[in-house]
Amino acid sequence: MRRLVMRRLVAALAGTVLTWGIAASPAVAAAPERYTDHFEETDTIDCSEFDPAWTFNDDFVDVFDIRGQVWLNDAGQPVRALEHIVHRSTDVNSVTGLTLHEHNHFSVQIDFIGGTVTVNGAINIMQRPGVGSVILNAGHKVFDSETGLPLVLKGPDRADDEDFCRALAP
Repeated sequence: MRRLVMRRLVAALAGTVLTWGIAASPAVAAAPERYTDHFEETDTIDCSEFDPAWTFNDDFVDVFDIRGQVWLNDAGQPVRALEHIVHRSTDVNSVTGLTLHEHNHFSVQIDFIGGTVTVNGAINIMQRPGVGSVILNAGHKVFDSETGLPLVLKGPDRADDEDFCRALAP
């Protein structure tokens, strides 16, 4: 995912820690509670920051649909959560109108005790007609839930802001 969007997603998922409570004990008491969520992230990347010849912006809309379940301890605080995320994205070159799409499916495990967020699957996959794969971020990624910083990055990770601008460049 885009550098900022990935951090926002990890922060949003880790923010669940604040929603469910921060302290947790290792004892799991009952069956998991199920939940759903939906959110959209609209933003712009100024592509001229990466190449002065790129006088366009990447105007994008990311849509996330989440099905999850959370396990609580005896005190009702979260121990872990498991989520299946469907992510769709539309990126548009602000000058030419070239539009590219992503359709991603991945799982996220939040370990409230260990303080990690683990992402597995097709995180960012984008194809450009006549070019092929222009964005490829897949595999197994583990992030610190407080800072959003990566602890483990296994698999291709070509999906930062400059990569998206390059994908939309004329």
